[in-house]
Amino acid sequence: MDSILHSNVSALIIILTASIASLVLLSNKVRKEHDADSIVPGCRRIGLIGRSNMSDQYSPEYNGENLDSSATCRIKALFIYPVKSCKPVEIDHNDVILTGLRYDRQFCFAQLKTEETEKEEGDLNVSTKWLHNWKFITQRNVPRLSQVDTQVWIPDTSSSTYSPEAEWVKSQGCVVCSFPFTPEWSWDMDGLRTAFSLLKVKLAQRDIRAEPRLTFKLPIAPDENRSTKYHKEVMKIWKDSPNAINITSEIPLETLAKLKYFLGVSNPLALFKADPLNHRQVFRNAPRIEEAGYQPGVGFADAYPLSIMGLASVQKVSKTVKNLPTPHLDAMRFRANIYLTGIPPFAEDDWKIIRSGNLDYHVSCRTTRCDLPNVDPLTGIKDRVEPYKTLKQVRGHVDKGAGAHPVLGMQMVPLLKDSKGSEEIRVGEEMKVIKSGEHFYIKMFQD
Repeated sequence: MDSILHSNVSALIIILTASIASLVLLSNKVRKEHDADSIVPGCRRIGLIGRSNMSDQYSPEYNGENLDSSATCRIKALFIYPVKSCKPVEIDHNDVILTGLRYDRQFCFAQLKTEETEKEEGDLNVSTKWLHNWKFITQRNVPRLSQVDTQVWIPDTSSSTYSPEAEWVKSQGCVVCSFPFTPEWSWDMDGLRTAFSLLKVKLAQRDIRAEPRLTFKLPIAPDENRSTKYHKEVMKIWKDSPNAINITSEIPLETLAKLKYFLGVSNPLALFKADPLNHRQVFRNAPRIEEAGYQPGVGFADAYPLSIMGLASVQKVSKTVKNLPTPHLDAMRFRANIYLTGIPPFAEDDWKIIRSGNLDYHVSCRTTRCDLPNVDPLTGIKDRVEPYKTLKQVRGHVDKGAGAHPVLGMQMVPLLKDSKGSEEIRVGEEMKVIKSGEHFYIKMFQD
């Protein structure tokens, strides 16, 4: 009996060992297939992959307290947000152009809104007129946008697959977007195939929580032939109503329907590209053409081309926030382009002109905050209260122009040689303060 039991146990061990070995081999095979599927022919992916300069953002080293005279303000991290309100791409260096960092906020989702037209004074007509407008969406009202991943791929002549006629090379690269979507499955053959595809994803990523992802690509600068598929439409973003390029046709209809379901959007959904020949001009606190040599402009950024923030400022606010599910306030909630270290908390509040490398920046105003930072960028879950409640308490009434609106971080305009110029910016560069002074925020909307 003992010999039979021992034989059965040995056989079971052999079977388990073989099964584990098969799963490992399958995992490696799937990972290779997964990596191969993600390659854009003729292009290379830009940005940091598998690491982040913000991985130690909570370190006391960056709290800005007890700095000595040798402390130097430096660029800790750089981020671009190719699709407004979606996941960022972290970079080590980039070009600064008229609209901010290259590739930043050049795409934006919008939903179709039906609104009653305002009647002119004295209009006694009882009939109602309605307008149908595309209106931008962000994490403010659609928190799950934070879970839509973005990658930027640009042409690479050293690639073995490079060809000037390759689809995405002709469009100067593409933004690869993806979002998690787990299909329903059952115990029939189709359901079992779905179950097996789920297993492949989990093996490829070696994470039991991993979900399949649906992907679509967006051209960075579509060639003339591709552009014939698009049309321009008015898209409302805050008080602006720019003509933008509707490129929704780049998303397969089935994928678009699943994206709507994933985001929880019921109205028709569209994707727009900023018109490179028709930037939204920036005024308010921005320098005028007489000072900058050109009128500053943006793609789909809220108000100004660039945003900066000191990590010390976030750590200072973090100490006063209560009832967050995480022990620290993640600076990524504030979606800045440039994060800085080596300065005391809120030191950036009084900057007017700063310099990095060969480029000066006009620090135009403080950044007023809404409740968008209440969205956890890791989960896409929006807290009803924090950190906005704390921000109002500790950073409200800081700027007389902003009144009770909380402020954190600064908005900037690059002072380029001309509207078509560019300068490089790099992580680790020193950020020098050239001029300081008072700020008075000019509101976008009147209270």
